[in-house]
Amino acid sequence: MIVCERDKPMIFGVHHIAIIASSEASVEFYSKLGFVETFRKERAYDTVVLMEGYGIKLEIFVDPNHPKRETNPERLGLRHLSLKVDSCKEISKVYKCGPIGKDWVGENYCYTEDPDGLVIEFHE
Repeated sequence: MIVCERDKPMIFGVHHIAIIASSEASVEFYSKLGFVETFRKERAYDTVVLMEGYGIKLEIFVDPNHPKRETNPERLGLRHLSLKVDSCKEISKVYKCGPIGKDWVGENYCYTEDPDGLVIEFHE
């Protein structure tokens, strides 16, 4: 159990990660990563898709009319989604990642992007 300061709410962890996507291609991308669709709701202006995998919940808003994300310089907001993997070398073969690097403590990582340019980090 997490102990917190008096009069502060308790936080137990991340509930979900919300992503705005331009098309169903993003849902297919996350399905390929191993996330499973658990809920879908069509609304007048978008489609909400809930997915789960690896103890992570995604809330994807599919909206083909949403403005594009600026990328240069790096945008504010969600910087990347990091997924733990057993081998960056092997996952790079499937997801066409950039070069494998070392993080602050010497662990391997690499990056790819989902169909809308959201950076996905694979981390050993």
